[in-house]
Amino acid sequence: MSYIAVAGLGVSVVTSFLGGKSAKKQAEQTREQEKQLRLAEMSLNEKMASEKLRVDAEISRTNILAGSLLAYRQTLQTESTQRLKDTWLYQTGTGISLGVFYGLYLMTSKE
Repeated sequence: MSYIAVAGLGVSVVTSFLGGKSAKKQAEQTREQEKQLRLAEMSLNEKMASEKLRVDAEISRTNILAGSLLAYRQTLQTESTQRLKDTWLYQTGTGISLGVFYGLYLMTSKE
């Protein structure tokens, strides 16, 4: 009976040793996977931060461009309005001048 107990104890020790070794290997694999997961998460966070900076810069550039276009449009509108006023004054002056000259012509003509 003692041989059976010693054999059982031996099998139990060997099984515990093999189970411990397997658990150690599994724990190392789990730690390596967690390490890879953390590295991937850090890389993703870095890429997201970089992309956010790029998007913020693009939004700022677009806002500046939109403001410049708005100012340019307003300047063109103001200049166009001024040109219309200048054209109206020129046409009015030309019409009055022609009227005066035609009136002088009619007054000085001998019929």
